[in-house]
Amino acid sequence: MDVAYTLVLPVFGVVVVGYAAARFGWFAASATRGLDAFVFNFAIPALLFRALAATELPAVLPWGLWGAYYGGILIVWAVGAAMAVWVLRRSPKDAVIIGFGGGFSNTVMLGIPIILTAFGEAASVPLFLILAFHGLLVFTLCTFLLEMAQAAERHEQDMRLSPWRILRDSLKGMARNPLIWALGLGVIFGQTGLVLPAPVDGVLEKLGQAGIPCALFVMGATLSRYEIRRSVGAASQIALCKLVLHPLVVFALGAYVFALPVMWLKVATVMAAVPTGVYTFILASRYGAAPGAASSAVVLATAVSLVTLSAVLTWALSF
Repeated sequence: MDVAYTLVLPVFGVVVVGYAAARFGWFAASATRGLDAFVFNFAIPALLFRALAATELPAVLPWGLWGAYYGGILIVWAVGAAMAVWVLRRSPKDAVIIGFGGGFSNTVMLGIPIILTAFGEAASVPLFLILAFHGLLVFTLCTFLLEMAQAAERHEQDMRLSPWRILRDSLKGMARNPLIWALGLGVIFGQTGLVLPAPVDGVLEKLGQAGIPCALFVMGATLSRYEIRRSVGAASQIALCKLVLHPLVVFALGAYVFALPVMWLKVATVMAAVPTGVYTFILASRYGAAPGAASSAVVLATAVSLVTLSAVLTWALSF
């Protein structure tokens, strides 16, 4: 319980500061837009590139672990998106983000420190294997789906609309996305065996360190512009999928389909129980896809996870 409170409350606190700053007029809307541009175009790409540049591909591919964890993400994503369209009556672009939020964990700020603190060095191997392609796979897929949905919206009145035209526009949008460039170049550099020069690494480190707290601050500031009542349905769905459905699906896949070792099963399940990551809001804000629901869901899921994540940790530490 102490681990969850110690690590979750500071995250929630930064969001509250950003919310209060914007709500009381201490941080202008133009400043929020500028900080959002800094986060998306510089800080987060630097963080992702630097992390992947130091990552080596594993010698033996752990298909069972990846099948359990990433399979869980895809299942929950599909369920959440379908509910967003059929139950909440949201657009396909909104549905992408709502589904994504239900399966995407706050790995950097919560997942890594909580798991290493709870299980020690024994958890480092499965933790690394989960994170090795986490950003590359889920960000790329989410960005592609958002670009597809956005391209379809642009051409929805065009009677000559074709899947190939949507795909072409989607790929063009991805080619201009700094997150995709950071992920791709980071993976490529990481496999060269080279080491980043110290000055370059230092610049990337400083930019990356600013990314998460600035993103949390922007999320809080943006949240002040939305009526939570309008997004409470979607935010509640995201939180429910993330904190309940996601860990249950990952546990079921890991235990009964892929028969993972006990420690690997614990790590995958706890990571799935971590609340919705702030990148959900970053992508939602960038594409104008349910930003109110995304920001509200990150706040709601983080707050509720004080209880749910503590329960999962208690279970995992009991054997």
